[in-house]
Amino acid sequence: MKLVHTTTLSREQKEAVLELVDACKKAEPVTLSAALEDELDYFLSYGGDDDRVLLGYSFLFFTEPSDILPEDNGCAEFMAFVHPAHRRKGHFTGMLNAALSCTETYEKTHNCELDFYLLTDQKSEDAKAVLDLIGAEYWYSEYKMVRPLTEADRAYRPHLTIQRDGQAPEGADLYAAVLDGQVIGTCAVTGGSPDLYLYSFQIREDFQSQGHGNDFLLGMLALLAGAGTASVSVQVSGLNYIARNLYKKTGFRQTEALSYYIY
Repeated sequence: MKLVHTTTLSREQKEAVLELVDACKKAEPVTLSAALEDELDYFLSYGGDDDRVLLGYSFLFFTEPSDILPEDNGCAEFMAFVHPAHRRKGHFTGMLNAALSCTETYEKTHNCELDFYLLTDQKSEDAKAVLDLIGAEYWYSEYKMVRPLTEADRAYRPHLTIQRDGQAPEGADLYAAVLDGQVIGTCAVTGGSPDLYLYSFQIREDFQSQGHGNDFLLGMLALLAGAGTASVSVQVSGLNYIARNLYKKTGFRQTEALSYYIY
């Protein structure tokens, strides 16, 4: 067994990772996808007669305090895949220990203390068994919801005025909902045509529960449909019941779930 730690995957490594994840999805109804971008920490576990066959893949992502829930200092997010025919042979344990060691180094370098989370979609019985075995505690879940846009969406005319409100530092487009000359809501849109991702959707607290959220969201869908967008996706916390209900009511359907376990 050989373990490789890298922050940049080669073309051959990416192909091997995709084949491994595909094998996992054929064995169980998992919906999670592989991260392949640069600057994440990757742990690749090899086996076989010459230790050249990829049997385990995992990645580790460090979040900044501003990216997570208030009052959190930051966290390390870990996700792993192990080939169904080679589980219970130490691949997961080796990758997890390497990720914990990497997290400890990060904490010392950045003079901080991180929470460590393991991510799963709750659809792998083997993953559930491992999480239970190592004593990981369930924290909460996030849901990806998707809505295709149609010609009918173009016809919606919101009561609010929706206007472009500049660009966020990360390159997302910002929009504002305006009522009687004042901004009462905002949202951001990112991604490439024909599919976009909508996030940071919010209505000012003093204007909530008055139908403005529904009007703003449908207005945004009309605007995006008119620009040729084929579908829109959102990520919503399982703890945010109001937002989940709004998205469901306006036609969004859940496609993926991501559960966080504290370790």
